[in-house]
Amino acid sequence: MEARRKKLTATFVAITAVLAFLIISSAAVVWANGLRFNSTTGSFEQTVLIAIDGSPQYVDVLLDGKKIADHIPYRIRNLSPDNYVVELTKPGFQTWRQTFRLSKGQVGLITDPTLIAKEPLITTTPAPLAIKILEDIDFGLELVGGELRDGGELINRFSVKPLQAHRFNNYYLYQLGDELRIFLPTGSQDFLVYRSQDQVKLPLALYPPTWQLAIIDSGATKFINLTISSGNLD
Repeated sequence: MEARRKKLTATFVAITAVLAFLIISSAAVVWANGLRFNSTTGSFEQTVLIAIDGSPQYVDVLLDGKKIADHIPYRIRNLSPDNYVVELTKPGFQTWRQTFRLSKGQVGLITDPTLIAKEPLITTTPAPLAIKILEDIDFGLELVGGELRDGGELINRFSVKPLQAHRFNNYYLYQLGDELRIFLPTGSQDFLVYRSQDQVKLPLALYPPTWQLAIIDSGATKFINLTISSGNLD
């Protein structure tokens, strides 16, 4: 009798282990393939994914206005096909935003997002500015009338023609009157980064790898670091 009980117990444990393995394996397959069970329809449906890649950094990640993480890289999985707004926020910096309209099985990809400081760090130097040739940076960029085009694609339309416009990494730097501004095609965002003394075209040099630029304003050479907030130095 004791031997039979042990045999039944061993059989039960084995069956339970097999069932657990099958359940876990099935769940893993479902998860890996982006499937989710819909209790309303009683069937599995394909989901969408939003992937945020880039250098590791602490920023708040918001999905449709709700905070879901405090760092990137990050993956937002098992979302229903729909429209989504992803925002990256950090004190002292402009909010970075991108909108997605995702259908079944699609992936919304955000690569190397860069946050621009609300008050970029500005330093003044007596050294003369070595003007860099911008033709290579601006190859294929056209400013015709009030339209800015890159490789023939419309990037932005202005009510007043800017004094100048340049490609700056994956953003666009332009001068409108006494304002030096940066335009982010992702999310169609536009930020003021510097206000000059006069409404004249500023001599400038760009340093994309470090997100810096240099200008001559009223005879003074100034370096502007777009990714360092002057407020962080207090």
